[in-house]
Amino acid sequence: MYTQEYLEAVEKAICDLQSGKRVTSVSYGDTHVQYASINFADLLKLRSQIKAGISSETNSRKRQVIFSTSKGVR
Repeated sequence: MYTQEYLEAVEKAICDLQSGKRVTSVSYGDTHVQYASINFADLLKLRSQIKAGISSETNSRKRQVIFSTSKGVR
């Protein structure tokens, strides 16, 4: 769902707000969101959601298990 690029875009927006820019924006996919300094908490919440999404995708990768059987005859 989310990618590392989305996370980097949100972190850049956070840095922009912290450095004094009044308005910053984040674009990912077909979505474009513009944030003002009053929505700083929402931007931090979005960053947390993206991090959680990235880590859950990493942890949910399927493992392949290979086993063999025999009839016990040699």
